[in-house]
Amino acid sequence: MKPVGSFTKWMACGVAVAGMLVSSSAQAAVGKAVVRAVRGTAEFSDQAGAWKPLKVGKVLGPGSSVRAGVSSQADLFLGENGPVVRVTSDTTLALNRLEIDRNGADVVIETMLDLKTGTILGNVKKLAAASKYEVKTPYTVCAIRGTEYQISADGVHHVITGSVMIAYTNPKSGAVTTHTVNEGQSFVPPVDPNVPTAVPQVLPTSQLPPTVAPPQAPPPPTAPTPEAPVTIVPEPVQFVSPGTGTEVNKTANAAAAKKQ
Repeated sequence: MKPVGSFTKWMACGVAVAGMLVSSSAQAAVGKAVVRAVRGTAEFSDQAGAWKPLKVGKVLGPGSSVRAGVSSQADLFLGENGPVVRVTSDTTLALNRLEIDRNGADVVIETMLDLKTGTILGNVKKLAAASKYEVKTPYTVCAIRGTEYQISADGVHHVITGSVMIAYTNPKSGAVTTHTVNEGQSFVPPVDPNVPTAVPQVLPTSQLPPTVAPPQAPPPPTAPTPEAPVTIVPEPVQFVSPGTGTEVNKTANAAAAKKQ
Protein backbone atom coordinates (compact mmCIF):
# COMPACT_ATOMS: atom_id res chain seq x y z
CA MET A 1 0.00 0.00 0.00
CA LYS A 2 2.95 2.36 0.57
CA PRO A 3 3.75 2.62 -3.14
CA VAL A 4 0.13 3.61 -3.78
CA GLY A 5 0.33 6.29 -1.08
CA SER A 6 3.55 7.67 -2.53
CA PHE A 7 2.03 7.71 -6.01
CA THR A 8 -1.00 9.60 -4.68
CA LYS A 9 1.26 12.19 -3.07
CA TRP A 10 3.22 12.62 -6.29
CA MET A 11 -0.03 13.08 -8.23
CA ALA A 12 -1.21 15.70 -5.75
CA CYS A 13 2.08 17.58 -6.09
CA GLY A 14 1.83 17.40 -9.88
CA VAL A 15 -1.68 18.85 -9.85
CA ALA A 16 -0.55 21.66 -7.54
CA VAL A 17 2.42 22.53 -9.75
CA ALA A 18 0.24 22.46 -12.88
CA GLY A 19 -2.23 24.78 -11.18
CA MET A 20 0.56 27.20 -10.33
CA LEU A 21 1.78 27.19 -13.94
CA VAL A 22 -1.72 27.88 -15.27
CA SER A 23 -2.18 30.68 -12.75
CA SER A 24 1.19 32.17 -13.71
CA SER A 25 0.40 32.12 -17.43
CA ALA A 26 -2.95 33.80 -16.77
CA GLN A 27 -1.36 36.81 -15.09
CA ALA A 28 -1.37 40.13 -16.90
CA ALA A 29 1.75 41.07 -18.84
CA VAL A 30 3.74 44.13 -17.84
CA GLY A 31 3.49 47.03 -20.27
CA LYS A 32 6.18 49.54 -21.16
CA ALA A 33 6.71 53.09 -22.35
CA VAL A 34 9.17 53.74 -25.18
CA VAL A 35 10.61 57.24 -25.49
CA ARG A 36 9.73 58.37 -29.00
CA ALA A 37 10.96 61.97 -28.96
CA VAL A 38 12.80 64.37 -26.67
CA ARG A 39 13.08 68.11 -27.17
CA GLY A 40 15.23 70.13 -24.82
CA THR A 41 16.14 68.54 -21.49
CA ALA A 42 14.34 65.55 -19.97
CA GLU A 43 15.22 62.99 -17.30
CA PHE A 44 13.94 59.68 -15.96
CA SER A 45 14.09 57.79 -12.69
CA ASP A 46 13.58 54.05 -12.12
CA GLN A 47 11.83 53.05 -8.89
CA ALA A 48 12.54 56.41 -7.19
CA GLY A 49 16.24 56.14 -8.04
CA ALA A 50 18.60 58.87 -9.22
CA TRP A 51 17.55 61.05 -12.14
CA LYS A 52 19.33 60.33 -15.43
CA PRO A 53 19.21 61.94 -18.90
CA LEU A 54 16.30 60.67 -21.02
CA LYS A 55 17.15 59.57 -24.55
CA VAL A 56 15.08 58.48 -27.56
CA GLY A 57 14.62 54.70 -27.52
CA LYS A 58 14.76 54.35 -23.73
CA VAL A 59 12.28 51.75 -22.44
CA LEU A 60 10.53 52.59 -19.16
CA GLY A 61 8.50 50.23 -17.00
CA PRO A 62 5.99 50.66 -14.17
CA GLY A 63 7.46 52.59 -11.27
CA SER A 64 9.46 54.90 -13.53
CA SER A 65 9.10 58.68 -13.56
CA VAL A 66 9.78 61.23 -16.28
CA ARG A 67 10.35 64.94 -15.94
CA ALA A 68 10.80 67.55 -18.65
CA GLY A 69 12.69 70.78 -18.07
CA VAL A 70 11.59 74.29 -18.92
CA SER A 71 10.81 74.71 -22.64
CA SER A 72 11.23 70.94 -23.09
CA GLN A 73 9.02 67.93 -23.78
CA ALA A 74 9.13 64.16 -24.19
CA ASP A 75 6.78 61.81 -26.08
CA LEU A 76 6.15 58.36 -24.61
CA PHE A 77 4.70 55.50 -26.68
CA LEU A 78 2.75 53.14 -24.40
CA GLY A 79 1.48 50.77 -27.10
CA GLU A 80 -1.65 48.96 -25.90
CA ASN A 81 -1.52 50.97 -22.67
CA GLY A 82 -1.90 54.27 -24.53
CA PRO A 83 -0.83 54.79 -27.15
CA VAL A 84 0.89 58.17 -26.62
CA VAL A 85 1.53 60.60 -23.76
CA ARG A 86 3.39 63.89 -24.17
CA VAL A 87 5.17 65.23 -21.09
CA THR A 88 5.31 68.99 -21.59
CA SER A 89 7.50 71.76 -20.21
CA ASP A 90 8.26 71.73 -16.47
CA THR A 91 6.29 68.51 -15.86
CA THR A 92 6.87 65.43 -13.70
CA LEU A 93 4.91 62.23 -14.45
CA ALA A 94 5.04 58.83 -12.72
CA LEU A 95 4.08 55.60 -14.51
CA ASN A 96 2.40 53.83 -11.61
CA ARG A 97 0.90 50.87 -13.45
CA LEU A 98 1.08 49.45 -16.99
CA GLU A 99 -0.62 46.06 -17.38
CA ILE A 100 -1.95 44.10 -20.36
CA ASP A 101 -4.20 41.04 -20.03
CA ARG A 102 -4.63 39.09 -23.27
CA ASN A 103 -6.11 35.94 -21.73
CA GLY A 104 -9.77 36.74 -22.42
CA ALA A 105 -11.81 37.49 -25.51
CA ASP A 106 -10.77 41.16 -25.30
CA VAL A 107 -7.43 42.72 -24.46
CA VAL A 108 -7.84 44.34 -21.05
CA ILE A 109 -5.37 47.03 -20.04
CA GLU A 110 -4.75 48.93 -16.83
CA THR A 111 -2.88 52.21 -17.08
CA MET A 112 -2.39 54.42 -14.03
CA LEU A 113 -0.42 57.66 -14.35
CA ASP A 114 0.41 60.09 -11.53
CA LEU A 115 0.87 63.70 -12.66
CA LYS A 116 2.91 65.43 -9.96
CA THR A 117 3.44 68.80 -11.64
CA GLY A 118 2.87 70.42 -15.02
CA THR A 119 0.77 69.22 -17.95
CA ILE A 120 0.46 66.10 -20.09
CA LEU A 121 -1.31 65.57 -23.41
CA GLY A 122 -2.37 62.21 -24.71
CA ASN A 123 -4.68 60.06 -26.71
CA VAL A 124 -6.34 56.84 -25.62
CA LYS A 125 -7.71 54.31 -28.05
CA LYS A 126 -11.09 52.64 -27.61
CA LEU A 127 -10.85 50.29 -24.63
CA ALA A 128 -12.55 47.06 -23.64
CA ALA A 129 -15.26 47.46 -21.00
CA ALA A 130 -13.06 45.98 -18.26
CA SER A 131 -10.07 48.18 -19.09
CA LYS A 132 -8.96 51.12 -16.97
CA TYR A 133 -6.94 54.23 -17.88
CA GLU A 134 -6.59 56.75 -15.07
CA VAL A 135 -4.58 59.91 -14.51
CA LYS A 136 -4.17 61.13 -10.95
CA THR A 137 -3.36 64.74 -10.02
CA PRO A 138 -3.13 66.38 -6.58
CA TYR A 139 -6.90 67.04 -6.53
CA THR A 140 -8.46 64.88 -9.23
CA VAL A 141 -8.65 61.36 -10.60
CA CYS A 142 -9.52 61.19 -14.30
CA ALA A 143 -11.02 58.04 -15.84
CA ILE A 144 -10.32 58.20 -19.57
CA ARG A 145 -11.72 56.15 -22.45
CA GLY A 146 -11.16 56.65 -26.18
CA THR A 147 -10.13 60.24 -25.66
CA GLU A 148 -7.73 62.98 -26.66
CA TYR A 149 -7.00 64.97 -23.54
CA GLN A 150 -4.90 67.60 -21.81
CA ILE A 151 -4.54 67.28 -18.04
CA SER A 152 -2.74 69.70 -15.73
CA ALA A 153 -1.68 69.23 -12.13
CA ASP A 154 -3.38 72.52 -11.21
CA GLY A 155 -6.75 70.88 -11.96
CA VAL A 156 -7.56 72.38 -15.36
CA HIS A 157 -8.43 69.56 -17.77
CA HIS A 158 -9.43 69.76 -21.45
CA VAL A 159 -11.21 67.04 -23.44
CA ILE A 160 -10.52 67.37 -27.15
CA THR A 161 -12.42 64.22 -28.19
CA GLY A 162 -14.31 61.53 -26.28
CA SER A 163 -15.23 61.94 -22.62
CA VAL A 164 -13.57 61.88 -19.20
CA MET A 165 -15.08 61.13 -15.79
CA ILE A 166 -13.40 63.32 -13.16
CA ALA A 167 -13.53 62.85 -9.39
CA TYR A 168 -12.55 66.13 -7.69
CA THR A 169 -11.55 66.38 -4.03
CA ASN A 170 -11.92 69.80 -2.41
CA PRO A 171 -8.60 70.40 -0.59
CA LYS A 172 -10.33 72.31 2.21
CA SER A 173 -13.44 70.27 2.97
CA GLY A 174 -12.36 66.92 1.56
CA ALA A 175 -15.70 66.65 -0.24
CA VAL A 176 -15.60 64.59 -3.44
CA THR A 177 -17.69 65.48 -6.48
CA THR A 178 -17.82 63.69 -9.83
CA HIS A 179 -18.12 65.37 -13.21
CA THR A 180 -18.47 64.12 -16.78
CA VAL A 181 -16.51 66.21 -19.26
CA ASN A 182 -17.36 65.61 -22.90
CA GLU A 183 -15.74 66.48 -26.21
CA GLY A 184 -15.05 70.19 -26.57
CA GLN A 185 -15.45 70.85 -22.85
CA SER A 186 -13.03 71.83 -20.09
CA PHE A 187 -12.95 71.18 -16.35
CA VAL A 188 -11.99 74.23 -14.28
CA PRO A 189 -11.45 73.93 -10.50
CA PRO A 190 -12.68 76.63 -8.11
CA VAL A 191 -10.74 79.89 -8.17
CA ASP A 192 -10.44 79.69 -4.38
CA PRO A 193 -10.48 76.01 -3.35
CA ASN A 194 -10.28 77.01 0.33
CA VAL A 195 -13.96 77.91 0.22
CA PRO A 196 -15.73 74.71 1.36
CA THR A 197 -18.77 75.38 -0.82
CA ALA A 198 -16.76 76.11 -3.96
CA VAL A 199 -17.40 73.70 -6.81
CA PRO A 200 -15.62 73.15 -10.14
CA GLN A 201 -17.09 74.18 -13.48
CA VAL A 202 -17.49 72.26 -16.72
CA LEU A 203 -17.45 74.77 -19.55
CA PRO A 204 -17.28 74.72 -23.34
CA THR A 205 -13.62 75.13 -24.21
CA SER A 206 -14.57 78.08 -26.41
CA GLN A 207 -15.92 79.91 -23.33
CA LEU A 208 -12.94 79.58 -21.00
CA PRO A 209 -12.12 82.57 -18.79
CA PRO A 210 -9.08 84.64 -19.83
CA THR A 211 -7.06 83.22 -16.94
CA VAL A 212 -7.25 79.67 -18.37
CA ALA A 213 -5.01 78.79 -21.30
CA PRO A 214 -6.65 76.90 -24.21
CA PRO A 215 -5.59 73.32 -24.94
CA GLN A 216 -2.64 72.43 -27.14
CA ALA A 217 -2.79 69.99 -30.05
CA PRO A 218 -2.44 66.37 -28.82
CA PRO A 219 0.45 64.20 -30.06
CA PRO A 220 -0.27 61.86 -33.00
CA PRO A 221 -1.10 58.23 -32.03
CA THR A 222 1.70 56.67 -34.05
CA ALA A 223 4.32 54.05 -33.32
CA PRO A 224 7.84 55.13 -32.38
CA THR A 225 10.20 55.71 -35.27
CA PRO A 226 13.84 54.66 -35.15
CA GLU A 227 16.44 57.35 -34.81
CA ALA A 228 18.05 58.46 -38.05
CA PRO A 229 21.61 57.17 -38.43
CA VAL A 230 24.25 59.71 -37.54
CA THR A 231 27.11 60.12 -40.01
CA ILE A 232 30.30 61.54 -38.55
CA VAL A 233 32.53 63.26 -41.11
CA PRO A 234 36.12 63.80 -39.89
CA GLU A 235 37.34 67.34 -40.17
CA PRO A 236 40.87 68.09 -41.50
CA VAL A 237 43.42 68.29 -38.70
CA GLN A 238 45.97 71.08 -38.96
CA PHE A 239 49.45 70.55 -37.52
CA VAL A 240 52.81 72.24 -37.85
CA SER A 241 55.38 70.37 -39.98
CA PRO A 242 58.66 69.96 -38.07
CA GLY A 243 61.51 72.13 -39.34
CA THR A 244 59.36 74.23 -41.69
CA GLY A 245 56.98 75.97 -39.34
CA THR A 246 54.20 75.65 -41.95
CA GLU A 247 50.72 74.23 -41.38
CA VAL A 248 49.93 71.06 -43.28
CA ASN A 249 46.51 69.53 -44.01
CA LYS A 250 46.93 66.05 -42.56
CA THR A 251 43.80 64.62 -44.21
CA ALA A 252 44.82 65.87 -47.66
CA ASN A 253 48.37 64.55 -47.28
CA ALA A 254 47.12 61.14 -46.24
CA ALA A 255 44.84 60.97 -49.29
CA ALA A 256 47.68 61.99 -51.61
CA ALA A 257 50.02 59.38 -50.12
CA LYS A 258 47.36 56.70 -50.59
CA LYS A 259 47.05 57.56 -54.31
CA GLN A 260 50.81 57.18 -54.77
